[in-house]
Amino acid sequence: MAAITGHNGSVTFAAGYTDDAHAWRINDKNELPIVTPFAPAGDAEVRVAGIGDWDGEYRCWKQSTVSTDLTLAGGYYSTNAHSYSLELVCKDLLTTPFGADYNTRIGGLVSASGSYDCYLDGTTALPNSGNSDTITLTIAAGEKYEIPILIGNVEPRVSASGDDRHVVVSWESRGAITETAVPIIGVTGGAVFLAAGARQYSGAILVTRIGITMTYAREAAEYTIGFMGNGDLTAA
Repeated sequence: MAAITGHNGSVTFAAGYTDDAHAWRINDKNELPIVTPFAPAGDAEVRVAGIGDWDGEYRCWKQSTVSTDLTLAGGYYSTNAHSYSLELVCKDLLTTPFGADYNTRIGGLVSASGSYDCYLDGTTALPNSGNSDTITLTIAAGEKYEIPILIGNVEPRVSASGDDRHVVVSWESRGAITETAVPIIGVTGGAVFLAAGARQYSGAILVTRIGITMTYAREAAEYTIGFMGNGDLTAA
């Protein structure tokens, strides 16, 4: 027996979205209900195994490129945008029947939220909150999210030293999300999480969270793909 390094692990997923995967974690859990009767043997608490459940996340490197961009179709303030963050969320709805060993589920409503940061412009009017628009977040050439949004918070910051001359805009989705060649929230499929050699976990998952932050600097960024188990988790 020998400890593993970790660098021989991997992630595969039927829906894709695993390019440059570099980390994963799984939480395999069981509620263990209490079923203690009157006068238990040895005055001891009694438990039984309940329904299993599991969740986790995996992470993939996704560096910004010259094609990374942010635009707003209606002309809301996006002057000198230099970073953005995005979070997609899907509700998970239980469908566990009698006789199941692990919970099963389907995807429910989806939503998106995020923020972006711009250098303030000396000729463009400053923005207000409450506006609606459609934002396009381009990850790389041909890879993008298009989302109808409402502006929830606008935070301009200016300092005499010039160290602060930004506006941070926060938004929430207000309609259907359009994805082009990027991870899609709410998809299901089989996945395998390899630790090393033949040591792995496998099972069907429902993607319930996708998070990404991109900056102008082309520094290392990553997709974070959060999921819930959809049926049995098999260990090998």
